[in-house]
Amino acid sequence: MTLKINVVCTSGLGTSLMIRIHLEALLREQGLRADIEHMDLASLGLSPAADLIVGAHHIADSLPSRLLEQAEWIPLENMTDRNYLRTKLMESPRFLAWREREKGLRE
Repeated sequence: MTLKINVVCTSGLGTSLMIRIHLEALLREQGLRADIEHMDLASLGLSPAADLIVGAHHIADSLPSRLLEQAEWIPLENMTDRNYLRTKLMESPRFLAWREREKGLRE
């Protein structure tokens, strides 16, 4: 099963793209691949349901509540630190469960 991650920021350009690049690198380090899209807040509501939504903590109030019922929200205080992002991923129950399933399929 592919993990679907939506990375969101206000405009859908710089910050979300940078976070996406960091996520892809972190997953590659673990030998994992996920379906990751970066987008602006308006597009998030139009996007297919995701397993995880990642973005700056200050946009939480702008996220559509129906999406938060389906996806786990990972708010970030620091958008530039890859190690911080790694820590936040490792605190995510949904990410950890998916990672374990993926590793189990390879064994």
